Amino acid sequence: LLQLPNRPTAIFCSNDDMAAAATAVAHGLNLDIPNDITITGFDDTPVAATIWPKLTTIRQPVTAMGREAIRLILNQIRRRRKGLPWEDQHEVMRYTLVKRESSAAPAKP
Repeated sequence: LLQLPNRPTAIFCSNDDMAAAATAVAHGLNLDIPNDITITGFDDTPVAATIWPKLTTIRQPVTAMGREAIRLILNQIRRRRKGLPWEDQHEVMRYTLVKRESSAAPAKP
């Protein structure tokens, strides 16, 4: 993607490790982050704050997600003990955008 004549203005990676790798490739191609390309990650792992430039990422509420998963499992166990059928449940947890140095508005053509 980064070697295309009409390369993207941004890459959103599914985790911070992949974003760190994309950042390394961009540096190897002498691309300026974020002026030439924005790179963002997901998870807000320690690597996000230690690479250069520091990575814009999404922080998930990992502890709250774990608590909610346990609550949902216990609810299913209680339902089963009462002879009730499986009940699909979905929970949406709030996330936080952590803006750091790897993102910027795309350059005007």
